[in-house]
Amino acid sequence: MSEPTLGSILSDAGITKVIMIRHANAKPRDLQAASQEVAELDGLQSHRGVLKPGAPFANSWTVGDLTRELTPKGQEQATKAVEWLSEHQVRVVVSSEATRAWATKDIMAPAFPKGGPSAGPGCLTLPMLHPSRSGTPDCEKMFDSLGYGTLKRYFADTSVSGCEGRGEEVFRQYMAKVTTELTEVLITGLPTVEMRSSTGNTVAIFGHAVFLNALAVAVGEAMGIGNAMELVGGMDLGETQGIMCDASAKTIQLCGVYDGGATMR
Repeated sequence: MSEPTLGSILSDAGITKVIMIRHANAKPRDLQAASQEVAELDGLQSHRGVLKPGAPFANSWTVGDLTRELTPKGQEQATKAVEWLSEHQVRVVVSSEATRAWATKDIMAPAFPKGGPSAGPGCLTLPMLHPSRSGTPDCEKMFDSLGYGTLKRYFADTSVSGCEGRGEEVFRQYMAKVTTELTEVLITGLPTVEMRSSTGNTVAIFGHAVFLNALAVAVGEAMGIGNAMELVGGMDLGETQGIMCDASAKTIQLCGVYDGGATMR
């Protein structure tokens, strides 16, 4: 018997839409708290900003970034975004473990349990959505240097040492890993979620660009959308915006409220 794939898991559960949603505006990272933990974990090498072995580029922003809370602007963004997300029949929510992702989820998808990554049925946790938990050091290295941007920008980049011209290869490695992780999370979590509710055809995933963009490509391809990379490559995901993969329509599109006030659903 063949191993279940992400596409088959979604299809068998009646999930036809997956929306990758970037968190709302958040407070700056606490560099002092991060530096203190670096000193505790890294001893004399603390000046290098290394927080964990094997991930030298998940540096001073790792701790401070995971614990950043929403700003008043972010709370307002998420509150406004409830309107567009509520038009979809959300059945299950998956979130990064970062505070700002969970806070955004709590506002935008209030029907799902609150309280953090151990909240229980209804919201599942996927740590790999956060840059410092990606499991792909080269992705972390590129993100540390380039920050937010489109996949096309990453793929074309030649400035990051050791990754010159390898952006697509680097992020393909992440796509393969996050697809496996998401599949396992859904296999474990969907039956529990279904005991709560079996309605809804949409999975909402709260996390961080540009990693959500890469996940959108992986999800689109798992759904049989052949030109997923082409469709997602130029998308610049704003705060509380989503990238929606629709298996029925075989489309991938941006949704949410833009800075100019226009809404695309």
